[in-house]
Parts: sequence; structure tokens; C-alpha cells
Amino acid sequence: MKKIVSLYILLVCSLSISAQLAWDTEFSKDDYNNAMTVISKTENVSFSNPTLGIGGGLKIGKIVISLPIIGGDPYQDECVIALPQIGLADSLSFAWQGGSNGSLSVYQSIDHNNWSLVYTHEGNTISTDTEVKVGLSTTTRYLKFYATGHTAVAFRKIKVTELKRLSASTDEWPFGLGMVDDPIKTKNVTVTWTNIIAEVSSTDPHFSATVSQLGQKNLIDQTTTFTIQYSHAEAGQHSGEIIIAGEGREVRIAVSGETKKYDQTLTWNQTLGECIATDQIALNAFASSGLEVIYKTSDTTIAKVEEGIVRIRRSGTVTLTATQPGNYKYNAATYIEKTLIIHKAEPNVIASVEDLTYGQRLSEAILHENNGLVPGTLTWLDIDVNTILDAGDYDLQVLFTPADTGIYKLRTLSVSLRVNKAVQTILWENQETELTVGYSVESTATLSSGLPITYAYTACLLSIEDGMIMPENEGEVTVVAYHPGNHNYLPTTVIMQHFHIQGSQQPIATGTEQLTPEQQNAARKFLHAGEMYLNYGGRTYDAKGLLIKDF
Repeated sequence: MKKIVSLYILLVCSLSISAQLAWDTEFSKDDYNNAMTVISKTENVSFSNPTLGIGGGLKIGKIVISLPIIGGDPYQDECVIALPQIGLADSLSFAWQGGSNGSLSVYQSIDHNNWSLVYTHEGNTISTDTEVKVGLSTTTRYLKFYATGHTAVAFRKIKVTELKRLSASTDEWPFGLGMVDDPIKTKNVTVTWTNIIAEVSSTDPHFSATVSQLGQKNLIDQTTTFTIQYSHAEAGQHSGEIIIAGEGREVRIAVSGETKKYDQTLTWNQTLGECIATDQIALNAFASSGLEVIYKTSDTTIAKVEEGIVRIRRSGTVTLTATQPGNYKYNAATYIEKTLIIHKAEPNVIASVEDLTYGQRLSEAILHENNGLVPGTLTWLDIDVNTILDAGDYDLQVLFTPADTGIYKLRTLSVSLRVNKAVQTILWENQETELTVGYSVESTATLSSGLPITYAYTACLLSIEDGMIMPENEGEVTVVAYHPGNHNYLPTTVIMQHFHIQGSQQPIATGTEQLTPEQQNAARKFLHAGEMYLNYGGRTYDAKGLLIKDF
């Protein structure tokens, strides 16, 4: 039997055994039943519930009845288990219960041969789930649990911890004060590690490490030196942690630093004071940093600033403010304010007016803004636009109202207006030319101006008064009709009409109709054949107002 066990042990030891159990994991019943974990055991070792009823565990030995009347030999049993074949052992923890009149021991070995004791307990005391933690050699690959006595011992919560260590040369590193755009500041840190692979990270973007990972498995007390960098790209107080963490181990190095911006000054050597609304003002403030100056106005309806030029919209008072808010490198400069008083501009305009002809109203006159540089309208001052002026030359006043009264003033201008004489025409058509002495006819000559027509004739055969042609003697006569013109009208052309006058008896009053005194006073009087006659309502009456028959 012993030969078989030895051969089995040699066979197992000759194999390249991979990890049987994960580190820091408590042995389970499956592990106890695994032939690659349990290398050897004596007859009385089991891996189910121990007799004492303490969960699943490793029970070594048996209950031996040992009384004065009934004697019994104590047992002596053991169990050898294999640890993972990679990694470094650090410690063993377990709990045990039971055992009397004997002992329990735990051994370690690198090769399953040369065992060294790591724990032992002697005595008759039965422990109640005593917990034990002992150190192991980093080269330990096998554990042996051994017990003697009259009462079985239960080993529970068996757990082997892998050796892992991680530490840093400092846990805090203040970088102090720097200025924006200073070179990156650096600090070197040494990390001591054992059997670990750790990731290196930072909780603040202003701090960084020159390595992202360090460590290696199965090495003891190694060191890695790396550099922590502090970037001054952004002003402010910065703090964070460089974290080195892996495989359940962690080191935190507190880092801190402050980055300040540079101060800058604003200079504005410019006198503003007053201006007119058509001015363009280039502002010349500058910052010591060389950064662009920003301008603002207190009222953008009066003026605003575009690309450093004051764009005036209307007259008024406005406060201009020059600022430089700073950037990542410079603090904001102290702002500067200046007051600008804006007056309306005098519009550069010249007005003229086209000639009128007598009879046209002033409203018909066409006014011109000759320069045309300032849009606006012209209106007459101090005169009714419905006025009709006599022909002649006039000096009149007009008011120029600019389209933008916020920029330009209203302006009174003088204009010279000429009113030309009107053309008048004379017509003499459909005139009766065969006349009889004593019988008056009305002249059909008309004048467009409505002025009285002037008649001229060479023979004393007729007379013309108030438009009535009164034949007086027989014969042939030519009559000229015209108007010589006046201060408002030009002369007309001359119109001629030829008349033939024949004789006639003396008109006889009928006595049947007579004008009233009022009608006689209103009637038109004329001479015929040396006698006075009246014309009223187109009919002829004698000097006494009696109607003349067949006149």
C-alpha cells in the first residue's frame, strides 16, 4: 500500500501542474475531491461534513474511544495538497476544531520532500473553530495537514494568499506655483512592487505619469521609477491623485499645484469728447498682452463698434467701453470708459427749382436737390403751395428734411424761381361778315386768356364795343383782332376779318315791350346812325328802352 502511494506522489510531482486553485480562494469540496489538488492522504481523511458538524471541510483522523474500561490506540493521519504552480505564496489561513490527547500540525514544502513546520498545536483542549493565519515561504508549492489523538480534527476555511506588495516612495507631492506656459514640471517617484502588474492613471488631466503600467509576476521587491508631470497649460488650482492599482493592491499619490495667469494692462490714449454724426472714428486702445481689444457701447441705437470703428446711427450721448477679457494666459485687464457726444451733421445740399409758367400753382414746381449726397425731401416755406405767382423772378425759401433725421439737421435753403409769361391764343371763327347798317352782331373772336380782345380797323364804317360789332355806314372794311400781351401773357398773333356793310332803314320801336329803369342801367349802350341804342339780353332797344323791331 505504501509503495502505491509513493508512486502516485512521484507521478504527480513530475507533472507540470497548472494552477489548481485561484489565489485567495477558499478550498471547496470539489477541490478536496480533485486528485490534482489532493496529492496524498491516509485512510481516515475525508472531505465531507466532519463529525463535529462544522460545514464542509477537511477532516483528519477518527474518533477513538479511550476510556479506562475500554482502551484504544490514538490515530495518526495526514493529507497533502498541492498549491498553484505559478505565483508566490504569502500566507495560509484556516480554522480548526476538535482534537484531544494529541496534536495538529501544518507543514510546507517546495518539492513535496523537505517539509518545514509552519503551525502546530499540542494538548487536550478541543477548540471551537479556532482561526489561524501563518506565513508561508514564497516558494511553497505543497501543504501537509497532520493530526494525532483520539478525536478527529476538522480543518475549515483553508485559504492560501499570494504574495503581492505595492508601495511608493511618497504619498503626496505638491508641485507649488507656476505661470501659464511655464515648462512642464516633473517629480520622480519610485514604486516598489512584488509579484504584481499595476495600471498607472491620473484623476486630474493636468497631471500625468510617464508610464501607464508597471510590475511583473513572480518577482519580489522590484522597483520602478517614473516621472509625474504637471502641465501649466491652464490656470487655476489643481489637485488630484496618481493611482497605481492592480490585483487588489492600490497606491495613491496626492498631487497638487497652482498655475497663474499673467496680468495685462489696457491703454487708451485717445480724446473723444464730441463729434458729428457723419464722422467715422477709429478707436486705438491696445493691451500690453497684444490681445485684441473689445469695444462696447452703452446704447447700440446711437452707435456701435465694428472692427474698431465707431459706426454712428444717430445723434446722442454714448459711453464707449474698451475691454480685454483675457485668455488662457492673461487675466482680464481693467476696462476703460470714454463718453462720446454726437451732434447732428449739417447736410451738404443745394436746391434748385424748374421754371413755372404763369397759371401753374406752386405745388407744380419741380424741386431738385442738386448735390444728391444726402437723401431727403424739399418743401416750400412760408408760402401756400396753391399760390399762382405772377410772371417774374422770385427768391423763395425751401426746407430740406433729411431721410435720416437722427444723423442730419433740417436745413433752410434759398431757391430762385422764374415764372414765365403764359402763351395766349386768339381764334375768330364762324363770324357773320355780311352786315346791315343799324343791325349789331356779336363778335365770335375768343382769347384763351380771357382778357378783353383789342380790335383795330381803318374805315369808320363800324364800331366795336364790349364784343358787339355795330355797322354804321355802307362799305367794305377789314377788322384786326389781337392782344398785345401784359405782365403775365405774351402777345397773340393778329387775326383779320373782312366785313361787307349794306344800308338799311331807320329801326322802328314797336312800343310793345319796354325795359325797366334798372334794366336800362344794366343794358349795353351803343350808337347807330347817330342815335343811341341799348342792347339787353341779346335784343335791341331804343334810348327810351322800347324794343326795336327788325333791328
